Amino acid sequence: MKLLLLSTSCVLAAAATVGRAKCASVHSLSRTPASAISHPHVPQFVSYSFEPAFWTEFFGEPDSPRDLTFNLLNHLHERGARPIIRAGGITMDSMVFDPSQKLSVVRTENEKGGIYRTTVGPSFYQQWDNFPEGTTFVSTLNFGNNSVSIARDLAAASYQLQRDKITYYELGNEPTNYPTSRWNASTKAYISQWQAFTAQIDAAISNDSHGRWWASSATTDITPLKVRPSDLIPAGVNSTGQVGLYSIHSYAFATCDPARAARATIPNILNHTDLVRYADDELYPSARAAMDAGARWVVGEFNSIACSGKPNVSDTFAQALWTADVELLYAVRNASSVHLHQGATLAFQSDQQLNTPGDDGSPGFSSYSLLYPVDSTKRGEARVLPVFVSQLLVVEALAEGGRIAALGTPAGLREQEFSAYAVFDGRGERLAKLVILNMKPYYTGQEAAPSTLSLDIGKHDGATVKRMTAPFVDEKDAAKVTWAGQSFRNGQAVGEVAVERLGRDERVTVRDSEAVLVTFEGAGLRL
Repeated sequence: MKLLLLSTSCVLAAAATVGRAKCASVHSLSRTPASAISHPHVPQFVSYSFEPAFWTEFFGEPDSPRDLTFNLLNHLHERGARPIIRAGGITMDSMVFDPSQKLSVVRTENEKGGIYRTTVGPSFYQQWDNFPEGTTFVSTLNFGNNSVSIARDLAAASYQLQRDKITYYELGNEPTNYPTSRWNASTKAYISQWQAFTAQIDAAISNDSHGRWWASSATTDITPLKVRPSDLIPAGVNSTGQVGLYSIHSYAFATCDPARAARATIPNILNHTDLVRYADDELYPSARAAMDAGARWVVGEFNSIACSGKPNVSDTFAQALWTADVELLYAVRNASSVHLHQGATLAFQSDQQLNTPGDDGSPGFSSYSLLYPVDSTKRGEARVLPVFVSQLLVVEALAEGGRIAALGTPAGLREQEFSAYAVFDGRGERLAKLVILNMKPYYTGQEAAPSTLSLDIGKHDGATVKRMTAPFVDEKDAAKVTWAGQSFRNGQAVGEVAVERLGRDERVTVRDSEAVLVTFEGAGLRL
């Protein structure tokens, strides 16, 4: 593959836009961490959650894999990612196993497209062999049907067919959304049943799952049942030693009803100040409780806008900026993995939601997904969405066990429009990389040219820059969205890799609605 080496300048930063960007005054970026330096991150950090009811649309059958999806996973694998795949979401609580079923997944729906049963056969698990080497899985089990035999049969099937690929087991999705009558808002009642189910499943599969359960899997919604990790840990959920780590779900915005849909806008999802507040107020207390208990925590399911996203927001380049910023926020807070959710519209989620299935009953794929995996009446042709490039940025930023810390906002810039992260080597001794995101939206049709930040990043002996960019923040065509000069609309990398070269002590430029990864030459800079 040919590599283009470019010199960086304000003109270069404007190359992807109509017209010439305006060079702003120089701002100094402090390399002193504004937060504690995280632990080293593993190749499993960038991970995924796929709604099991739509598994076949995303991955195909064992003998006919879906190339578009696997091409994206291969791009990540080539860069060192080893994701943990969670076949999870609301439809895992309607899953049943049928050993005689030939297809991987069969959906049973009502007349409105609501899925009330998701039947999986042996090929659902056998299909895991198509994933890139080193990919592992969460065996997800139905708790919604309140049947230990259904959950046990799913666990036994996954264990018999793919025990070596299973890293964790998970019982139930978002118990915060279960009928109130199930546990009468009693945390202890929930724990008692959860422990009883998991103990019986442990016994049924030779205790293979003991000590490897995800606990909680709750949303951050305020509900009568309090089962976030910060609630479950002091209440004794791990008194039997079954918990492997703690999971919490993250959706700061939603289109599940008109009021929340109105707030799900590009300026709101790109407000870095609010993203930090949400992470610290809604997730970090549970993260802290897990770490204080000597355990790890994960964002077991997350995305920008619940109830399948919002067209013209989550299917634009804004989603790439949002995803990169949020994943790095959680990396700073020591999440072991973050599972970006992929799926399609579920009519049972809400009777007021913005998104619906296609008129012909075909899936209305979630507009926050990495891709639309197959042609559909609702979303058109199969294609990759602009968000995918964010995954390349984050994987490359945290490669080689990177430890990360947040940096402060330079004087003269608005905190809500800017974020920056320092990535250190595994020992936390040398500064190896910088990630800088200019979150200020630059829209299609905006009369004024975008401005460009010129950032003094301090003394250095030279560095390279990879740029995540698009003509506009609301760009929907992934062919016009690039990471290091390449686009990925059809799953294949198009274009030559473009790496910019910074001379000694040279500044870096970042245009409105753009992000860069700066890699210092040599072994990095000693603090």
